Amino acid sequence: MKTTSIIVLTFLLLAGCDTSEPEPSGRNGLTLPEGVVVDKNIQVTMRDGARLNTHVLLPKGGTQPVATILIRTPYKSELDSRSGLPARLLSEGYAIVHQHERGRFFSEGQFEMLGGAVEDGWDTMDWIVAQGWSNGTIGTMGCSSSGENQLKLAAAGHPAHKAMVAQSVGVGVAEAGPFKEQGNFWRGGVWQQGWSDYFIKSMFQNWPQLPAGLTNEERQRTVNMFDLTSVGWEVPAAAFNGPRMHLPMVDISEAMNMPQNELEAYLRAGPNHPSWAENRVSEGEIIKVPGFWAEAIYDLSGRSTLAYFEWNRRANAEEGRTNQVMRVTQGGHCSFGGETENTMIGDLALGDLRYDYVNDVVAWFDRWLKPETPAGPMPPTYQAYLGNGDWLEADALPMTDGMLWHLDASGTLSDSAPLQPETISFVYDPADPVPSVGGEIGGTGDDHEDGGFDQRAVEARDDVIVFTSAPLKEDMDLFGLAEVGLTVSSDRPDTDFTVKLVDVYPDGRAFNIGDTILRMRHRNGVESVSFMEAGQQYDITLPPILLSRRIEKGHQLRVQVSSSNFPTYARNLNTDQDPYTSTDTAIANNTVHVGAGFQSYIRLPVHKPNT
Repeated sequence: MKTTSIIVLTFLLLAGCDTSEPEPSGRNGLTLPEGVVVDKNIQVTMRDGARLNTHVLLPKGGTQPVATILIRTPYKSELDSRSGLPARLLSEGYAIVHQHERGRFFSEGQFEMLGGAVEDGWDTMDWIVAQGWSNGTIGTMGCSSSGENQLKLAAAGHPAHKAMVAQSVGVGVAEAGPFKEQGNFWRGGVWQQGWSDYFIKSMFQNWPQLPAGLTNEERQRTVNMFDLTSVGWEVPAAAFNGPRMHLPMVDISEAMNMPQNELEAYLRAGPNHPSWAENRVSEGEIIKVPGFWAEAIYDLSGRSTLAYFEWNRRANAEEGRTNQVMRVTQGGHCSFGGETENTMIGDLALGDLRYDYVNDVVAWFDRWLKPETPAGPMPPTYQAYLGNGDWLEADALPMTDGMLWHLDASGTLSDSAPLQPETISFVYDPADPVPSVGGEIGGTGDDHEDGGFDQRAVEARDDVIVFTSAPLKEDMDLFGLAEVGLTVSSDRPDTDFTVKLVDVYPDGRAFNIGDTILRMRHRNGVESVSFMEAGQQYDITLPPILLSRRIEKGHQLRVQVSSSNFPTYARNLNTDQDPYTSTDTAIANNTVHVGAGFQSYIRLPVHKPNT
């Protein structure tokens, strides 16, 4: 298909973006290099006839075949990055193709999260390599959903796909290592309720469509006349404060009179449904495309992505390829590069985590898409931020070994074996769940956001058990997956157990650095349901906690144990009914068994240089 309406611009002019000329300073990264050629709203036809709205940006000259960077997104634009990365790629001679996924903005078809990632991505790549401005090589990039739709496509192995940059892409991973989160939606068999506002506000399916029967040229000309300025359903955060407690949970969207979305379908599918694998990768599906990955602590995306990355890295190495690298930062979702020397996440100071994110990405694409350009040494397999400006390097992700700490009835966390067995009981009432104070996924109310916050008010509750170590005698660098075990019992057929790891400062402030949860009906795996017998003891292993942090000398480690962490995780109603379609609740009397003879512990991945 021949492109039309080529316009030479010196600034970004895209549907949905401010069409006034940006400030000379390049506010919001919109200023493009001189002579960039932009063709808006091209109609690219998929195999089923659906036409996806696509923008093409060509570097100065615009006629010599060049490598292409493909961005497929459900969002308004991935081109207004504050980092200036798109402009930098264009200045380095790359073409950029920016496409809205089907059913979003002016792309035809029905929108589903990651729907048709392989088919639509493959057809778009076929289209790109057929264009006169393409040299037949393609890199892909994106963050969040714009990055997640790369993964299944990369595993499919289109011959033109030569490199990818995948950032905060956990929704693209179904199952890997000890995680069966099915795209970061389920942890330990529990729905991560922070997703609710995302589906309602950002993933709605009610989009305007142009009349049927228009030619490609008519569609392009028509779309050029419109600007969809509303990119999210306008819902104030406080509007979720009441409905987040609504039962049954599947009716939350209906209770809020929200537009059509997939929230109810996801909840009804549960944590073990074949649909989760349709557009997501799992162990066994190798991505051979060279990948530069990035994840962040305090982002729910990280742990399953790193588990898949580690498996994929090893699978490539077994076939003689060393082409996968990972940078682990601290911060929230899609927070890469750092902006100040005193970065914060919530109330927690992270220090200076700035690094040249743009150069990293450009260098990665140059390595694989410009073979004529001399490449420097490969980046380390893992670069992980510890804090205070310090990074560690590692060749592998620690997943099992570590330093064992025991939970003791005296309220201590000890690195020596406890002697006395004890039981500690508490009451969990679904009507009064332990409030989430920070963590990995914000939203679902105006009183909750992701990040690190002082936990002392939470720790004062009667339904939170606390175990604290002595002050550390030397710094402890943590990188990898922390294994968490508990011996528990309850008087209800189902309940949850939660664990939170905390860094206690010398002045008493206690900042959360990781958490986990397990729904007891899924203690043997999400593939089955096994209810509890009243009073019977169960040894359980919770999903591991991903850590990348230095616990400084004089600080203390602390472990919180409870049965709720809301609204980060959906409440257990303590019955044997479906927790998402039922309304019945019960109070649970829960017990944690600690000391000699019980398996209540945390195994921390202590990093030693050169190990």
